[in-house]
Amino acid sequence: MRPTRVLLTVFVAAGTLSALAALVSADRAAAQAALVASAALVGYVLVAGPAAPRVRPALAAGIALLALPTAVELWRDSGQPAPRNLLIPFYTPLDGTAGSTGRPTLPQPVLDQWRQALDQERLACVALLLGVLCLAVAVLALPVRQRPRATVLARGVAVLLLVVVGADVWSRIDGDPLLGLLGAGWPALLATLAAAAVLAVSASRADRTGLVPLGALLVTVSAALAFEDLVGDWSAWWSFANPDHGVFLSVGVATSLADLVDVSAALLAALTLAGPLLLAVGALRAARTAAGPT
Repeated sequence: MRPTRVLLTVFVAAGTLSALAALVSADRAAAQAALVASAALVGYVLVAGPAAPRVRPALAAGIALLALPTAVELWRDSGQPAPRNLLIPFYTPLDGTAGSTGRPTLPQPVLDQWRQALDQERLACVALLLGVLCLAVAVLALPVRQRPRATVLARGVAVLLLVVVGADVWSRIDGDPLLGLLGAGWPALLATLAAAAVLAVSASRADRTGLVPLGALLVTVSAALAFEDLVGDWSAWWSFANPDHGVFLSVGVATSLADLVDVSAALLAALTLAGPLLLAVGALRAARTAAGPT
């Protein structure tokens, strides 16, 4: 069996294991399997057939950077299972009773530790941004093809995704300061914008299979979800750190059946791996063909 097929088989097996582990909330196993899948995909890119000079190294670097946050998290992990429950703020009007001070019930050390976790999440999104930029270099190095309909469709989908992200930001302005929100989520936001730009130009660089725009679409969605998670976590932290003085802030714990089966986490794990796979395979296929209409 050829090395490329072996590596793709390893990728599929490890990616499936990662999604299944995420489904049952085995986060550490899911991350380990995702790293194996990413390593196999990097190997596939490096040993595949001839490609344009900039395509192969840019793809390999982009995939490695996208996997870097997972590797860092595993390196820092103490091995203790992370709690699946999330602290969320609840507001009630002040009634003048004793203890209703409008102050957060979380102690400052907890808020500081939470802020440090947000900073680490932001650094992970910087790696995401750099990875998307490397993928952009690979796509832009592909030969240009005349595909007006596909190009219009890809650009329309890219604009639609940006509108959704913009609507999400707008919906948070009432409760959170805009500058603080953008300051917290800027790496993921820039990654989303860069991925959308790649999606907009991907159709004119793809061959007939259309794997490049499909992969770019999944990468854009993954970046948008990372932005949503980052600003959502920051919004929760800011609510605890800066509560409204007209309400009493208390701490609640959100619980759900996701402690047993987490379908959304499994879908996210599959989405995060499928995007780079489709984009890499499509880019290598497109690089092997001659430029011009096909």
